[in-house]
Amino acid sequence: MTRLRPAHAGFTMIELMIVVTLMAILAAFAFPAFQSFIASNRLTAESNELLSGVNLARSEAVRVQRRVVLCRAAAADGAVTFSATSGCVTTADSQPWQAWAVFVDENRNGAIDGSERILRMQAINGNALELISDDDLAAAGNRIAFRPDGMARAHDSSALQAAQIRVCDRSGVLSGNNMRVVSLASGSRMSIARGNDANCGVVVQPVEEGGGGSTPVEGS
Repeated sequence: MTRLRPAHAGFTMIELMIVVTLMAILAAFAFPAFQSFIASNRLTAESNELLSGVNLARSEAVRVQRRVVLCRAAAADGAVTFSATSGCVTTADSQPWQAWAVFVDENRNGAIDGSERILRMQAINGNALELISDDDLAAAGNRIAFRPDGMARAHDSSALQAAQIRVCDRSGVLSGNNMRVVSLASGSRMSIARGNDANCGVVVQPVEEGGGGSTPVEGS
């Protein structure tokens, strides 16, 4: 007579070992892909935040009819240190940005003063991400200055401003497309483009996505 297996019986040791082995194999294949997914989303989110900051500076300049500036700022322990005593970081170097800030430049001197309004501040999240100005923006004191007409002109200049800020992932997880280039052209045209640069040290000209404009990059 065939004996029925009790309804409350659990896994045997062999069955449990097979399940654990299969889970380990699946995890070994899935983990690198998951890391790449997280890194790509983090890179996209940071570049979209920067693009929204540039858009905010432009829209507020038109709305309040004052000059509005987005500039490189300093940070300490993940918090932005932006005030009249610790303002824009205008050094023309290739060092990564720690943070950025947007403020209303009431007296048009290109610096934050005690009575001027700060619209937004953003620290760069994580050590794996790196933001670096191109030469034109560095020479302009790492500042994008929008006038009341909605056009960006560098401080003490009447020429329309062009700038690039490269947002790179230095974790080594992404084998390609480890960079986003946030661009400003002709004083008002904004875009994000994908690129690849292991060292974030060279200005590249990647193909723009979606034909330009100020639409953020979606997805990874």
